[in-house]
Amino acid sequence: MTDFIDPILTFIADNPSLAGLICFLAAMGEALFIIGLFVPTTVVLVGAGTLVGLGKLDPVPLFFWTTLGATVGDAISYWIGYTFKDKIKSLWPISKYAHIIESGEEFFKHHGGKSVFIGRFVPGVKSVVPGIAGMAGMNFSRFSIVNVTSAFAWTIVHIGPGIIAGSALGAIGQISGRLALVLGALLLVIFLIVLLGRWLILIILPLFPNTHAAIVGWFDRRDDRVSQWIARNFDPAHPRSAGMLASALLLLISVPAFFWLMGEVAPGEPMVRADIAILNLFDSLRTPIGDKIMVFMTSLGDGLVVAGVTIGVAAYLFARKAWRRGIGFVIAMAGTAMFVPLFKLLLHRSRPMELYAGADAYSFPSGHATLNTVLFGICAVLIAHDLSRWAKASIFTVFATYVITIGFSRIYLGAHWMSDVLAGLFFGTAMVAAFAFVFGPIHNEKIGRTTLAAIVLVTLSVFGGWHLSTSFDKALLTYQPRTNTEILTATGWRESGWQGLPAHRVELNGDREEPLVIQYSGSLNRFAEFAEKDGWRRPPKWSLTSAGGFVEGKTPPDSLPILPRSQNGRQPELVLIRKDPDEDKSGRWVLRLWPSRYEILQGGSLHALYLGSVVHEDILRPMGEFSGPKTDRDVPGVADNPALLVPGAVTRTRLGGTKIVLGLAPGTGPEASRTDKPEASSQAR
Repeated sequence: MTDFIDPILTFIADNPSLAGLICFLAAMGEALFIIGLFVPTTVVLVGAGTLVGLGKLDPVPLFFWTTLGATVGDAISYWIGYTFKDKIKSLWPISKYAHIIESGEEFFKHHGGKSVFIGRFVPGVKSVVPGIAGMAGMNFSRFSIVNVTSAFAWTIVHIGPGIIAGSALGAIGQISGRLALVLGALLLVIFLIVLLGRWLILIILPLFPNTHAAIVGWFDRRDDRVSQWIARNFDPAHPRSAGMLASALLLLISVPAFFWLMGEVAPGEPMVRADIAILNLFDSLRTPIGDKIMVFMTSLGDGLVVAGVTIGVAAYLFARKAWRRGIGFVIAMAGTAMFVPLFKLLLHRSRPMELYAGADAYSFPSGHATLNTVLFGICAVLIAHDLSRWAKASIFTVFATYVITIGFSRIYLGAHWMSDVLAGLFFGTAMVAAFAFVFGPIHNEKIGRTTLAAIVLVTLSVFGGWHLSTSFDKALLTYQPRTNTEILTATGWRESGWQGLPAHRVELNGDREEPLVIQYSGSLNRFAEFAEKDGWRRPPKWSLTSAGGFVEGKTPPDSLPILPRSQNGRQPELVLIRKDPDEDKSGRWVLRLWPSRYEILQGGSLHALYLGSVVHEDILRPMGEFSGPKTDRDVPGVADNPALLVPGAVTRTRLGGTKIVLGLAPGTGPEASRTDKPEASSQAR
């Protein structure tokens, strides 16, 4: 998989001026008046810093361009405010974000000229403070000095963490590229969720204030008690109506999503195939260091730790006489603790590995994901209660990161299918939303936010630390990679066993794709040697030069690299191509062989069994300036199947009429077969 990431890094390294331009535009965009709310600067600059840490970019020009962009953006915002003054508040769409401008004005009144420096680091007001400075008539020379110095500091704060992260990933990559890929995927998932939450809070919700009022007005015009209750509690003038509305929307989304997932895990559904493919993908990425990290996180989500934190939080709520919230919290946790085993017994879905007994032996939904989402989600609601939008977003980001990491660890370790974890997150979110909807409006039960946060942290540290100290080594053994290889005799495979192997390639999303028309056992090098006699050869590797062939209209088909395709979560072990013999045609045949979980026993030795597809790609050349491969045939004729070149190969026909070729390399000893066998992994399916 890193073969496809390296060309991207190489392209950026070969075009440093382009990276500087992107950072300049991103930094300038975030500083522009109101527009900065829409610009995802953090991901760009942290990503650029990461490339610096990986040694792909020079830090000096990157730092210069970023600082210059931030300075220019603030200067433009100052000019907008200085030119339009108060008129700008009535312009669309700026009028939709009047609350942000008002917050910026209050911030400027409180801090004066130094707000230009401080405001650059304060979420929510940093995109309006320079414009407000212009509206207030701040001296431009003084503004420029503060602007440049703050841009300098702001650049360090944004690029610095990326450099540290890049250096760390580079060091990890030296140990294991797979571990770096796993950690990078986890960070990407967390970042996307946080980014979507940020856009929802700051950008999407302010666009629909009139819709909120119109819906509430419709209920207000009705005379029944339910409509009047909705109108009263969701009135935009109600201080907590926005929170209740958000809770209601989350409830309406998460509950149907949970039951949709429950229907999708029935046997034969695409989600089941996607679960297996994703499990195999993580199997191929497992490393000893990654196992320790993920076992550490999954142990923090164990029932003992959850129970300890639950008791600590409940005791504090009752000690503060927050009776309603305390009772609601206990009901939510107890209800979830009963719900999880109930649904496990109802669905009887098997786990990827054997772990527990009783109801916990089943898989759907993930108890770790469900219970931790409810526990820490409710704690986040209680701690963030009545705080500003940005404070709430920060608190929920911390707790969401923790819960998502625990769920991620369950998939990585093979303890749960991906759909189990998603279902747990959805149901847990529904419980948190219900708690926030019912108990969020309560304002006469005073709870110390700092004290509650400290209790959560202390109980988590105490119970988690004790649990890890007593069970970590045992947990490593419990979650260690397990092989799941099936052995077929050569005779049994050729006679009937071949029918039990997958007939189609399965994508990561569970979709069935082209037929698998090859079953081959033996050395991949020997297969390549046999195929070479008929013009098959290895394709060009991905590089900046070979990738550039896609934008040239006359690139020969055999000079284009092969686009990646996975089979059940696995990457191909061997890829070969053959140009169309007819020079008038502009296409090629592509063969891929993927590892399977089967081995063939022949002559007292085991040989890895591979599944393969052979597809034909036509090279499209729109406007004569591009070369794009498009699969136009996914089932070759028998004569075009290169597996027939293996001595002793036999042809079999499936029920649908698809012909497949079974090949066993002659004279392949155990050493040769083991050499080409893919890296050992657990639960290969």
